[in-house]
Amino acid sequence: MIVENFYFNTAIILLASYLIGAFPSAYIAGKIKGINISKTGSGNVGGMNTFSSVGKIAGVIVALTDAGKGFLVAYLANRFSSGHPYIVLWAVVAAVIGHNWMIYIGFKGGKGVATFLGSLLYLSPWSILILYLIIIPITLVLSKDTYLATTTGFFIFSFFIWKWEGSYLWLIFGLLITIVYLLKCLGLLRSYFTERRRDISPIIKKLFKPFFRGV
Repeated sequence: MIVENFYFNTAIILLASYLIGAFPSAYIAGKIKGINISKTGSGNVGGMNTFSSVGKIAGVIVALTDAGKGFLVAYLANRFSSGHPYIVLWAVVAAVIGHNWMIYIGFKGGKGVATFLGSLLYLSPWSILILYLIIIPITLVLSKDTYLATTTGFFIFSFFIWKWEGSYLWLIFGLLITIVYLLKCLGLLRSYFTERRRDISPIIKKLFKPFFRGV
């Protein structure tokens, strides 16, 4: 524990997790190139927009950094929470919130996917394979939309990881991550149904190329 008081210790962990998650790697990468990433491309302050608007190398570095934030938060929370698993999971949610609404740049941000995956790499690495080799490809093919597929995939994954890890805490964790992602993409999800918008990221198409021939 950082301090002896359980509640104060938990508050410190959650605040630190938010601040780590809020580290604006995409914004910094854009600034180095003289680009305001929040006003370029999709406006998303994350790896995908960096990849398409700043450059491939920058995009990869940002994605790895964002995943590293999730991994670091999970590790630190696990170390300083005295073995309380729910604090670790709350800390990851705080980090994803931090990434999506970054205090350092006026609460702009990304969508938190890389940060979430980074935390899973530490907490439940094999579950990532189920999420991205089975669940997400199926929801992508059915919806033909990156954002709806990810939201639906995260929702389904919440129930899978509940059974995988054997604790209802993981179900709550998965549903909270789904809600945070949904709130960030609410406008895009609304337009999917009202304007019949369909949007599969070119990067996603490359990653799941066999599923999108002719799309």
